[in-house]
Amino acid sequence: MSPPDRQGPHPTDPREHDPAEIWGRRIGRSLGVVALGVMAYWLGRQLQIW
Repeated sequence: MSPPDRQGPHPTDPREHDPAEIWGRRIGRSLGVVALGVMAYWLGRQLQIW
């Protein structure tokens, strides 16, 4: 069975120029970076690196 042909974005996908989607993506990525930093710090404290 061959993979389905891609014909473009799905009709229910969010639009690229929707301000809510853009800001939601920015906030989500920022929170991910903060969470990564907190977990790295926590791991360093647990391993007594600092």
